[in-house]
Amino acid sequence: MKQAKRYLCFALSLCLLFSLASCTSGSQPGEPAGPEEKPYEPALDPQTTGSVNVVGHYSNFEALESAFNRFTEFYPNVKMSYTYLDDYSNTLAAALTSEEAPDIFFMYPRMITGQARSDLLTLAEDLSDDSLNIDLSCLREDLLQRDAEGHLPMVPVYCATYGMMVNEDLFEKEEISVPKTYSELIAACDAFRSAGYESPILGYNQGSFFTFPLYYPYFCAQILSEGPEALEEVNGMGAAGGEHLRSTLELLSDFMDHGCADPELSKMMENDYQDVIMRFFEGDVPMMMASSNTVSGTQKRESQSESFTASPFRYSFCPVPSTEEGGYFLTSVSMGFAVNTKSRNLELTNEFMRFLVTTEQMNQVAADKRMVTPCKDMSLDSVYAAFGELPEDHVIYQYEIGISGDADSQVQKACWQLSNGLISIEDAVNGFGNLQDK
Repeated sequence: MKQAKRYLCFALSLCLLFSLASCTSGSQPGEPAGPEEKPYEPALDPQTTGSVNVVGHYSNFEALESAFNRFTEFYPNVKMSYTYLDDYSNTLAAALTSEEAPDIFFMYPRMITGQARSDLLTLAEDLSDDSLNIDLSCLREDLLQRDAEGHLPMVPVYCATYGMMVNEDLFEKEEISVPKTYSELIAACDAFRSAGYESPILGYNQGSFFTFPLYYPYFCAQILSEGPEALEEVNGMGAAGGEHLRSTLELLSDFMDHGCADPELSKMMENDYQDVIMRFFEGDVPMMMASSNTVSGTQKRESQSESFTASPFRYSFCPVPSTEEGGYFLTSVSMGFAVNTKSRNLELTNEFMRFLVTTEQMNQVAADKRMVTPCKDMSLDSVYAAFGELPEDHVIYQYEIGISGDADSQVQKACWQLSNGLISIEDAVNGFGNLQDK
């Protein structure tokens, strides 16, 4: 445990140095530097009284409660609370118009586009209204989803992405560099296999996720680069659409032919959350395919793993490098906050949102739950730092792609079956649109 504490102290020290050195909004490589972000200054009387209640479907929200505590340092007489709402989707609308209506509520992209919830959108304040003085410049512009009227009904709080957990101590022990290009990934896998590691990369293989963090961001990048006609043919779900999947299948086939991942060993994990984390913490897995939702559970489970407790190690979460230019940061909004126009404490609620929507606070809320921040500056949490190093042309916003649900399912079936040796590339291309579960 002493060693684990030393690693934690070192990581926290780095985070402190980064935060002290970075008082601007931050920008991606290749992006012009943004204007200096002004520190939060209270706009209301410090003796203001009132309450702000947030509702959502998380059973607990410790990261938000920490933000509440930081806010009440400015407004000590304000009561902040979070309430879990049972059967969230079906009870939210009634709750928002009740006598004790919440002030802030969880909102998701599907409520704005696609499966729009007009009953909720009409109750959501336009957070881009200049009169609110909420500075949105710290957030990635492409994560700000607007409704049909151009209003901003929510700000993103947590984002999701896909990549691989990396045991940095194993790489150091075997004198192998953490790969940043596809050829380096193959070379690293070859080196680990030569050193006696049966499967350099593992990943949950009971569903379609097994190699998802490798192939799916790559596929999305290809579709975007090929243009609207390619997207139309993919959504048409025929052999023509399958042709647009070919290069992805070839990448995946090459990856599997090099013995980078053993499907049978990966099938031994029974779920893609607890089992994946605990298997990785055994300490003998160089790389583990995962989503950020899985990574979010790692911090709490370090102490639950006897192996990790006995021999803690440094780890991080990195893009899976699928090209010679590196991997992709395929990101989407996992959850956002909307302000209820029926709030009885609207001025105070907007003041809290003005406090929250800053690089410092948004990054801290994300780091506390170990989720991906929606901010341009990703330096606070070293676990995700590698994603912040990618150039802007390797950042993909998932909701902008436009792949239909049925076509998406066919892509996943084709790639999962190929990675498990159940189908050939030609059969996957020609059968696209009609592939069945195996």
